[in-house]
Amino acid sequence: METNINSYLEKNIPFALFRAPEKAVRFVAQLSELTIIDDAQKTGFHFAPFSKRENVPHLIIQNDVDIELSQLGKNVFPSIAHIEKLSPLNFNEPIIEKAVSFPTYEKDLHTYFDFFKNNNTQKAIYSRIKKVEKSEDFDLIDFFKKIENAYSNAFVYLVHLPDVGLWAGATPEILLKYKNGEAETVALAGTQRLFDNQNIQSLEWGRKEIEEHQMVADYIFKKINNNNLEIIEASDPYTSKAGAMAHLKQCFKFKINRNELTHFINDLHPTPAVCGLPKEKALDLIYATEPYHRQYYAGYLGMVEGNNDVDFYVNLRCMKIYNNTATLFVGGGITADSIPQKEWEETELKAKTLLNVLPVLVQ
Repeated sequence: METNINSYLEKNIPFALFRAPEKAVRFVAQLSELTIIDDAQKTGFHFAPFSKRENVPHLIIQNDVDIELSQLGKNVFPSIAHIEKLSPLNFNEPIIEKAVSFPTYEKDLHTYFDFFKNNNTQKAIYSRIKKVEKSEDFDLIDFFKKIENAYSNAFVYLVHLPDVGLWAGATPEILLKYKNGEAETVALAGTQRLFDNQNIQSLEWGRKEIEEHQMVADYIFKKINNNNLEIIEASDPYTSKAGAMAHLKQCFKFKINRNELTHFINDLHPTPAVCGLPKEKALDLIYATEPYHRQYYAGYLGMVEGNNDVDFYVNLRCMKIYNNTATLFVGGGITADSIPQKEWEETELKAKTLLNVLPVLVQ
């Protein structure tokens, strides 16, 4: 009996289809009902929200099914004919997904500027959603193959969580990698558009982008030092390509015991790259101003292996897929030097990461 991805959706089976950079496409699925377990060290595929203020839980898909797929077709998934339809989580918290126009966006950014002046805040992310209508010929596996082929340096994924939704993305940002007592994280901030055949090494960065990146790098240094961890290596900032965009990037490697990971990840996330500085003030501003729920946008996702290896990415360039529509999540770092029109254009560019491989009619 042939089994395709729709069989897993119909039976409410939690799954993750994903590919990390330079690795094979992988499929993991849990053949029992999900439970809410907030433990960043538990084996399985993790899907964690932006912050603990979100009204969605940190979920972990146990890898009852765990296979590498050398040829990704529509009917390559293990049979689940023997599995009864699973019960949903019964997680019925209301989710707000409200799009904004540019005038509202500009008004909200001026709210940010006023907050910066009066609250000693350097930076905060303002994000928004973009709703699109899916084309009639949309096919989930074909879409995954397109983003997988288009973004070789990104972590690409489809994740299905009953009651929480079907998510997809192509994120360029590592949150934390861990192996044999050593961990790696990155500062990734500052964005500019890349044109065809443009040499990324020749790009020049403005003061706003350089300062924005430095805030993230300083924050990571501080978190590593405050946790009394030994830095093994810290790269110089360099320009990194992510689809049609370039970012300033800096890598940090440090020693850490496996039993310290959960505390460190909770201390690190969300970083200023997706939240702001100082963190709690930025969170207050975000939740007071953004007119929608981020849910898992700017959270983190990825595998914790049975051998204790960890491979977590920040959930950027992502969308939530419905029957006939999709909700894309896009944002950018706002500082006192931000120009609303330029920031809006940056979010439009980020949306194209998925729109360029998703034939849609924008609503």
